[in-house]
Amino acid sequence: MARLILKSAVFAEGDIELSEFDLPVTLGRSHRADITINDLLLSRIHAKIGLGANGGFEIIDNESTNLTIVNNQDIDRVRLKTGDCILLGDTEIFVEIDAPEIDTHEKTTRELPLLNPREPVDPQ
Repeated sequence: MARLILKSAVFAEGDIELSEFDLPVTLGRSHRADITINDLLLSRIHAKIGLGANGGFEIIDNESTNLTIVNNQDIDRVRLKTGDCILLGDTEIFVEIDAPEIDTHEKTTRELPLLNPREPVDPQ
């Protein structure tokens, strides 16, 4: 599940876990938004975060007046990845996506039979 770390000049730092909400999650200054952000530059419902068609999380701008910016790019819709910086008004939202750890140290090997076994050649 993705974790959003919210940082803003408007309010104290706080972490928001998306697992606490049903997806999609709406962000905006309205109390009707799932995540209410006290920032006058935000639309009432500024953007939403949900699951994309290919899995993974994406953010979708809700035709907001002051745009949704991800990694310094004005976006309509974009897939989110760890390290992304979302800018909504004066509010920066840093994205961290938790993923299951993959053990890259242990490898499983097995010997496969030869399709056309040959007799060893005697080097004489």
